[in-house]
Amino acid sequence: PSEAEELSRQLLIIKECWDPTSPHYQFRHYFYNVAEPGQAHLYQCPAGQDPTLWQQAQSDNPDPQTLVPVLANGFDDLRKRVDSQSLQMQSYQARTEEVSDKLCGILQKHHSGTTVRLSECRRRQAELSQRLLEFMKQLQLLRLRGQLLHPEEEVFRVRVEHLEKEMSRSGALKQRLAELQDHTYRLQANARRRRELLGLSSGGGDGYEVADEVQLETVMKMLNEKQRGLSHMTQVISQDAQALDAIEGAIEEQYIDVQKQREIRERAQAAKSLGRPW
Repeated sequence: PSEAEELSRQLLIIKECWDPTSPHYQFRHYFYNVAEPGQAHLYQCPAGQDPTLWQQAQSDNPDPQTLVPVLANGFDDLRKRVDSQSLQMQSYQARTEEVSDKLCGILQKHHSGTTVRLSECRRRQAELSQRLLEFMKQLQLLRLRGQLLHPEEEVFRVRVEHLEKEMSRSGALKQRLAELQDHTYRLQANARRRRELLGLSSGGGDGYEVADEVQLETVMKMLNEKQRGLSHMTQVISQDAQALDAIEGAIEEQYIDVQKQREIRERAQAAKSLGRPW
């Protein structure tokens, strides 16, 4: 009888190890779920679970501020958890593809629109800079008309004459000089038209004369307005360039993250097809 009782007790222990309703059930394990921010401390041991095992799971919690232990009993609960994670992974993959499509759209918009606009702004800035330089040159001519040359200007004049002599010795340079002279004539014609619009008299030849101080003040006001416009344009272009650099940096970082997620997904699919964990 003692041997039969011992055998019966051992068989009962084995049965309880396989019985999901028994406290001695061996096929159970605590996993961890992510709780709402600031809500993890509100979770308590559910009814029907061993408080000792629950406290042990809490002690082993890698992040008590965010994670809460969840008991899985047997293969059915394990299968449910695997299916839930698979659904969540599919949701993440769909979201990743959506983000990738948006990034592609942003890149296309950047290359088709923003880059073209930036190039146009740079071209416009260069054009306005040239126009401002031309105005400043004409204004300087008006201010210094009739005055003697400074010593450094005299040195510069001598160097210019020397260069002219050197250029006169070469046919190609002469041709280039002729082209530059034609261009100078066109600039002078444009300058005469501008003088007429500004109400300035030519005073004979291609020289410049100021009729009175009022007209000179008018020219200065126009130049100041042009200068303010160029300063504003330069500031806008600089801000746009900084914004574009920030956008390009963010796009590159998001693109790298998408590529990493895609590599992880491909590795997971490859491992799944081989039937082994990755």
